Parts: sequence; structure tokens; C-alpha cells
Amino acid sequence: MDGRIFHIIEKIRENWNHDWTVEEMAIIIELSESHFQKLFKSETGMSPKAYLKNLRLEKARELLENGFKQIKQIGYEIGLTNDSHFARDFKKKYGTTPTQYRKNSWALNRSNSVYW
Repeated sequence: MDGRIFHIIEKIRENWNHDWTVEEMAIIIELSESHFQKLFKSETGMSPKAYLKNLRLEKARELLENGFKQIKQIGYEIGLTNDSHFARDFKKKYGTTPTQYRKNSWALNRSNSVYW
């Protein structure tokens, strides 16, 4: 992987909840926006914005599995403040709504628990 793209991916992963712009990412690695977007897509297979959204949805999945925050709060925390967009994007990636994912995850965790 190109070192510049690796560098910006590390920055994005460290600060996934920052309100990143393509312009800001390009400036960090000293490329024009258009060159940055082409290079990023050739190295990762997706646009910078799609990569960021994917990362945020992964964080949402972790929060749904391991926490008790309200789903609306999780959407806000990951930067998808529109409830319907969050639900739509989550369902597109994971095949289920955030609410149903949490229910299934909790049910699975309970069934895997050992009671003494």
C-alpha cells in the first residue's frame, strides 16, 4: 500500500469520529483532492468517504454488541445523525436494522453464557 494512504488511514482510524473532509485528508498527505481520491480508491477499492462511513458502521456494530447506549445516541456518536440514514446504511452493510442487530447480538450472548 502507498505509504501516504497508509498514513491517512491510520489517522482516520485514530480519529474516526472527527468530521473529516476529503480536502482535509488530501492536505494532510500533500496531494490535490482529485489525485488523493484516485489514489485512495486504487489502494483501498473505495472512496475516502465510503471508507470512513464503513469504519463508522463497524464502530456502531461494536457499540450495539457491547453497550447500552440508545441507538439514536450511537448514530450521533458515529457521525450519522439522521436516524433513517443510519438505519438504512447499517441495514445495507449488515442486512438488518441496528435495533434487530442488537436484539440478535444480545440473544446470542445470553445463549452462549454458562450458568452455574
